[in-house]
Parts: sequence; C-alpha cells; structure tokens
Amino acid sequence: MQNGVFKIRLMPNDIIFTCKPGETILDAALRNKISLPHGCTKGGCGICKIKVVGKVDFGRVSKNRLTDEEKEKGFCLSCRAVPLEDVEISLIDGSKLDESFDYKRYFSLIFGSKTVL
Repeated sequence: MQNGVFKIRLMPNDIIFTCKPGETILDAALRNKISLPHGCTKGGCGICKIKVVGKVDFGRVSKNRLTDEEKEKGFCLSCRAVPLEDVEISLIDGSKLDESFDYKRYFSLIFGSKTVL
C-alpha cells in the first residue's frame, strides 16, 4: 500500500491495477479498463462474484447473493468489496479474462440452470 492505494492482481491474467481508498474492486477494475463480469453494480444480481485472497470489507450484500459460507471460502461481490490491503482476485472458475471469455457460460456457473441471457 502506498498513500492508501492498494494493488489488485487479477489471476491468471497476472494483471496488476490500483484501487483508491474506499473504492470497490469493480470500480477500480473499470477505471483501469478491465471489464470484470458485472450486472447491477449494487450487490443485487451476484454476477460480479469473484474469488479474493486478502482482506476486504464485503460491504452490504444480500445473503441470497453471497452467503457467510462463501465469504469464509474467499468469495466476494466485486461491486461491493473494498480492499483493506493488497489483494489477489480471480473469476470463480479461475478462467482467464480475455477476448474469448464466454460470459454466458460464466453466468451459468453463478446461477446454475436458470436462464440468464
């Protein structure tokens, strides 16, 4: 951390970007031109669920979208989570975020067999 700014490392892409004090992981990613999967940006849809290694403030989230068990296993909603230290993040299935990223398949991982698109 330097001047309250934390580093976020997106794996397996190995992309490092910065997060300003009080900024959510999603806002930091978008500010740095990294398009993490997201939907409502308010914690209501769960599309932005990611895996995080490191301390975060989970923010206000619905237990329907992020359970206490998921938090304990290292998941967060990127639209609500604010880093409290340098963190490492990855998509819930560990896939690489690139131009061939299959959003429809990824959403089915989050929502199961429910129709998303």
